[in-house]
Amino acid sequence: MTSTPPGMEEGPAAFRFDFDRFEQMFEQGILNQLGPRLELLDGRIVEMAPGSDDHSKTNADLVIRLGMRLIEAGLTAEFGVRTDGTLRIGDYNAPEPDVFVVRNFSGRKYAQASDAVLVVEVSISTRAKDLRIKSPLYARAGIPEFWIVEPEAHMIRVFRDPRPDGSWGDTRVVSEGAVSPLFSDQVRVDLAELF
Repeated sequence: MTSTPPGMEEGPAAFRFDFDRFEQMFEQGILNQLGPRLELLDGRIVEMAPGSDDHSKTNADLVIRLGMRLIEAGLTAEFGVRTDGTLRIGDYNAPEPDVFVVRNFSGRKYAQASDAVLVVEVSISTRAKDLRIKSPLYARAGIPEFWIVEPEAHMIRVFRDPRPDGSWGDTRVVSEGAVSPLFSDQVRVDLAELF
């Protein structure tokens, strides 16, 4: 039932699951034996890498820092920080970004790509997957900004200006100082505090 993410194996998938079927399998307990850390990528059910202590610590630090900055800037009525939640992208993708910031919404169970203003993947053992699979997925979905945080290298790869072909018009590496997301220059992540 599990499959390797697109781009990581040759040949077509035997079957593509849509989001509704993926959710039903969770609700019915069909996927329980595979564990809770699963994503839907291009219709394939993919097991996520186990999270190390460094990964968990960086996630928590990002959530705290982004959340505090939203509070300080008075932006909590407009935006919220999520961690390890489902981000629904069309019918065949439901990644679980490490951290993401969304425009607040109600009446729906899951955040949609159109809600997201920043998506962050903390990359320790998953950098190749994040660059080859997640980055184009988020760009094609029109998410305005994507960060790959690399704790071991003490840097953040920043991707902006998403394009329909899965590329980004603006990419940069930040290894010192601070970075602010596009949605608010009042929200800053200081690399010296994060790493």
